[in-house]
Amino acid sequence: MEVSLFRFSARQLQTIHADHLGFIIASSHCCNELICVMPYIIFEQDIEEANEVERALINIRFFTIVRHQIAKIFEYRELCNDYVSAIRKTFPSLAESVREETKLISRRIGAAKWAQVVRNKVAFHFDDQYAAEILKQTPPDQELIFIVGKHRGQTAFDFADRIIVESMFVDAGNGDRELGLNVVKEWTIELQRQIEGSHARVVSQIFSQYGIFRNKELSEIRDAWCALPGQVAIPLSTRGGSIV
Repeated sequence: MEVSLFRFSARQLQTIHADHLGFIIASSHCCNELICVMPYIIFEQDIEEANEVERALINIRFFTIVRHQIAKIFEYRELCNDYVSAIRKTFPSLAESVREETKLISRRIGAAKWAQVVRNKVAFHFDDQYAAEILKQTPPDQELIFIVGKHRGQTAFDFADRIIVESMFVDAGNGDRELGLNVVKEWTIELQRQIEGSHARVVSQIFSQYGIFRNKELSEIRDAWCALPGQVAIPLSTRGGSIV
């Protein structure tokens, strides 16, 4: 797969106006985190063919990634708000453009009360009082499981994830668990795409202005490192002793 490679020096990067510089680096880092976990979703094991234990491991991994994405979306909004404040007087036109895009992100976040709970109670903090409270909402006859394997990655406290994740789905779907599952997935993916697009527009504008795009060369990601969905699957566990 062909890619473009741009080379520049730290000195060139340092010539960018100070009001832009911190945002460009921090925003790029945030997008790296959002983008780098996508292969774990795209190349995930086929849950339809999995048995009960395999499904549990796949679901734990998948929704750990989703919670990570939700937390980063909140942090990106705060980063953009600070950036708009910093460039409001020095670069008013760009500030207004970023502010309008940030408004869309904020509006979606504001409408997703369930996401705020996940961010504050689960993704960033291990809130024991919240965990105990949502257990009370779990039907008494709900089956829970605890998995123990011989290798690292095979032990899973599925009961804990099931309680927390089910609460997230039910809240997102206003009581409808299946609807909530789709709401969570769509909300996370759409906002990630919006953030990536917004970041790309700002960086392209500033990098073009400061000549960062001048030294372009072609490179590639070879087949050994790049595959289409369905060709590769992320392993469920790795060699090593179990914690139990």
